[in-house]
Amino acid sequence: MVRERAVEVDGIRIWLAEAGDPARSPLLVLHGLYDRWESWEPVLPALAERFRVLAPDLRGHARSAWPADGYRLADYASDAAALLESVTGGSAHVVGFSLGALVAAVLAGTRPELVEALVLEDPPLASFGEPARAWLTALLEAKQAGEEAAYELARELHPERDETEWRREAAWLCDTADGPFLALLEGEHRPDPWAVLPSITCPTLVLQADPLAGGALDDESAARALAALPRGTLMRFPETGHAIHRERPMEFVETVLEFLA
Repeated sequence: MVRERAVEVDGIRIWLAEAGDPARSPLLVLHGLYDRWESWEPVLPALAERFRVLAPDLRGHARSAWPADGYRLADYASDAAALLESVTGGSAHVVGFSLGALVAAVLAGTRPELVEALVLEDPPLASFGEPARAWLTALLEAKQAGEEAAYELARELHPERDETEWRREAAWLCDTADGPFLALLEGEHRPDPWAVLPSITCPTLVLQADPLAGGALDDESAARALAALPRGTLMRFPETGHAIHRERPMEFVETVLEFLA
């Protein structure tokens, strides 16, 4: 059973979904750009058998508050820290995907007392070049144009998916504030994740999707991240796209639970 509620953290309304026995160790899961907590549904039941899973909507996403600004990694990480302190009163294991992986890294690097172990799922650590800017601009323009434009873009970007997934992606894109996209496009994504990796003292598992299948973490960046992390481990998922937990949910759960054990 999933329990949902709003939590006020530092004046920001964060929508939180919880699953699993509240007496179990907490596991905080942080979703990606224009996702929402429901993106974890393929793996949530299995994770909730072992943990008290906390799955928030990030600020600017879905049912959480959409402030006019405050979309730096430091802002997201501050929300996550305040959420843990408010809900659990202590530390947790943390899993982050894509944008959520960068947030999780900043959280672990700046508030190490709150993170017992860390899983970074295909973090987009590569240089922020023109292809990424073009992708973000297309997403922002489509969401501003409305759900049908967002639907057509989803079909163009992911022709291998089906009608249900295109409609879901379009709805979730339109249910995201402009701020998260503008912050990336305007270079407001601070601090630099590379600067915090050496400060992450907890055990850290980096999950790398296949760059040839749409993964965001290239081999060079993966090797550099592993060298920067004091206690890092790398696990590769060949022939798997960016969202490992959605494309390979069973393998994802098995890998994460084995690491966190």
